[in-house]
Amino acid sequence: MNLSVGLTTSFSIEKIKWITERADALGFYGVWVGEDIGKPQEIFTATSLVLLGTRKAKIGIGVTSPVIRNITTVARASVALDEISPGRFRLGLGVGGIQDLASIGIQIRKPTELMRRTVGLLRTIWTNKTLPLNDDAIHIRDYRPHFKSSKEIPVFMGVRGPKLLALAAEIADGVILSGPKQYIEEAIKLILERREALQLPRSKFCFVVWNPTILLLDRSDLELAKKVVAVVAGDTPDAVLKIAGIEKSDIETVRNDVAEHGVEKASENIPDRLLDQFCISGEANQICDIFRGYSQLGVDEAVFGPPFGRDSRNAIQKMAQAWRNT
Repeated sequence: MNLSVGLTTSFSIEKIKWITERADALGFYGVWVGEDIGKPQEIFTATSLVLLGTRKAKIGIGVTSPVIRNITTVARASVALDEISPGRFRLGLGVGGIQDLASIGIQIRKPTELMRRTVGLLRTIWTNKTLPLNDDAIHIRDYRPHFKSSKEIPVFMGVRGPKLLALAAEIADGVILSGPKQYIEEAIKLILERREALQLPRSKFCFVVWNPTILLLDRSDLELAKKVVAVVAGDTPDAVLKIAGIEKSDIETVRNDVAEHGVEKASENIPDRLLDQFCISGEANQICDIFRGYSQLGVDEAVFGPPFGRDSRNAIQKMAQAWRNT
């Protein structure tokens, strides 16, 4: 099993550079860059900085959404990133977070069909030099690519729900999973069953788990963990809660507390059972044990952070050392 480190476009450029400059030396397998819609940094620019600042680590976008980005822009940017360091870039695609999309007035209809068309068109753009491409559903008309990728760029899907997971099993090179452990276990089973039915090899598919992760060094880290859960639990679809065996009433209570009193106040009432479900936290060796437990479910790669902890730099270094020593 491999350990990677995660960052997001909410980070300052200084923090992105700090992680980038140390990723190889600390022994991380990869760096995943998540897109927080509407936050300061631009996802492809941030990812290029990480690629340019590393030599060995696999670098992935996890994820960007075709809902807010023109697909030809995604195609061209991905090829440019792959050219920076061939074979290290991985493109992650997803529909986007419920709350993030709602905040900019976007509602998604037929997300499974959208993702199928997006991945198919991307791969056609990367390999087709001459024929014009048309897809009115995602606003592509008479588009003629002027480049050809040296090889197919790996596409990961960061999705939730049975239909999208089944689609990922069929068309993606890997999946980025997040959520309660029971949900992740069921998602892996669904994907493996779907791939077996399609006679697709397990060895050609990568499972990545990326949950909020916090190294608990003092009480302030625990308070941070509860704030994270107050946000993440409220953004979790009901279908995921059902699979995970979590009472919807517990999550409604959290959502109502956040709406009425804000995240800070709502976090004070987060029960331990929800903390354990939505956040990976503990001492460094405990987190390593949790990650290795996921490997028994079939997970190939675990992502540490964010938010890491109140002292994120110290937490990243401690976690890397603990992983090397276990």
